[in-house]
Amino acid sequence: MKRRIWLVVRGIGPLLAVLAALIGVPALLAWLITGGPLSWYHFLIGVGVAVLLILGAGLILGWALGKRLKGD
Repeated sequence: MKRRIWLVVRGIGPLLAVLAALIGVPALLAWLITGGPLSWYHFLIGVGVAVLLILGAGLILGWALGKRLKGD
């Protein structure tokens, strides 16, 4: 049982780190550009940019896989 929990923690940890970076970096950049106190506004910008990056990566991956499977 301890081994399964450790495997789950090892799998979730890096995913959470990537998610934090995807949201945190754009939020910090928005904060640096706009100035003022760090607020929900900057967090929402970070979430929006992260969603756009994930959607863009998914579209590119889907296009590449579709192209490969069709044999073009």
